[in-house]
This record gives sequence, structure tokens and C-alpha cells, in this order.
Amino acid sequence: MGHPRFLIVSRPARPDHASGGTVWRLLGANNRHLGQSQEIFRDAASCRAAIEEFQHRVDQGRTTICSMEHGQLWLWRLELDGRTVAHSARGYRRQRECQYNLARFLAGARSAADTARGGVG
Repeated sequence: MGHPRFLIVSRPARPDHASGGTVWRLLGANNRHLGQSQEIFRDAASCRAAIEEFQHRVDQGRTTICSMEHGQLWLWRLELDGRTVAHSARGYRRQRECQYNLARFLAGARSAADTARGGVG
């Protein structure tokens, strides 16, 4: 089995979105999507730089867990310097599942390979 890793994903421009862009995703050792960047970057190089900074500062982040859809789903997000930099890949039906997956994301971010490999999603 592999190790957690960052994946850089290029998003093409769409009619409902003014422009495309690039985001990072953190994949677990089993290739499960653990979380992703909030920000959309202009290119892969700026995305890689953001990953590097994020990895160095992940322990300084402030995490928040909140419910949406009248408490039906739980989401997490991570903030640095008052701005959201990462969020859950999906909503969770139970708060404890959300907390567990946030912990997996944080552990994966700390141990992920330093070099992000590009991909197209």
C-alpha cells in the first residue's frame, strides 16, 4: 500500500465558471480523497508552492466542524491566518465520522510525500 500524497488537479474552464484553475487534493494511502484546497490556483507551480507552505504550517491551523442541511451532514475546514485553506472532500452523516476523517486528513498532510504529482481530474 502507498503513502498519503498530494495530487494537483487542473480544472478546465466551464460555462458556469468564469475560469478553470488548479487545486490540490490530499489522497490517503488507499487513494481515498481526504480533503482539498479551498483556493483555486492559476497554475501547477503556484499550487505546489501552496502545498509546501501548507505542509509547513498545518499544525498552526484552526479546524472547525459544522453541520449543514439542517444537521444532516457534517463538514470540516482548516483555517490559517483567518482564511480557509482546506476543507472536507464530502459531507459526513455523523459528527464523529467527520472528526475521524479530519484527523486522518491532518495525519496524512503531515506525512504526505513532499513532491506533488500532477494529474487531471
